[in-house]
Amino acid sequence: MATPPPDLNPTLRLARGTALLLSSLSSGVVLSLSAFLVPRLLESPTPLMLAQWQRTYQLGASTMPLAGAVSAAAYFWLGLRGGGGVSGMIGGGGGGVSRGGGLYLAAGALTAGIMPYTILVMGGTNGRLKALREKVGAGAKEEGEVVVAEEEERSAKWLVDYWGMLNLGRAGLLIAGTVCGLVATL
Repeated sequence: MATPPPDLNPTLRLARGTALLLSSLSSGVVLSLSAFLVPRLLESPTPLMLAQWQRTYQLGASTMPLAGAVSAAAYFWLGLRGGGGVSGMIGGGGGGVSRGGGLYLAAGALTAGIMPYTILVMGGTNGRLKALREKVGAGAKEEGEVVVAEEEERSAKWLVDYWGMLNLGRAGLLIAGTVCGLVATL
């Protein structure tokens, strides 16, 4: 039985579709956190803001790494397959990575890059926000009504705003990965 042309191969098409869908969906989710969620959080009282940030963080931490890993794996697989039939070789002539393959590898690296970015760049801010949430949450359990010191409130608001700015870096990585994947596919 003849092998279908690369553009009609169902496995390649599924990998392309999965990678593009997950990376573009992840881009939108991550960007919307900074563009829509953070401004609304900053309007909330500090205890509520920290509780909502933590719930959002936990939901993202339980879903987004899997989406990023599957998308990156699909991009890497496509890149290592040479882009699935995209013509033209990098480095001229024989035995290199096709242009499409190189773009898929770049898409995989950019998409996977959100994981170390989150740990290395955002880890300290995440930790400080979690600690503030625990401190404010403990006060709520003891006193009923939460009174937050003005300095803690400013610090919490600044940290959530800063987190939103750092999160734009993750969105940028995902958007760049999606664009590389899309260009390689087209």
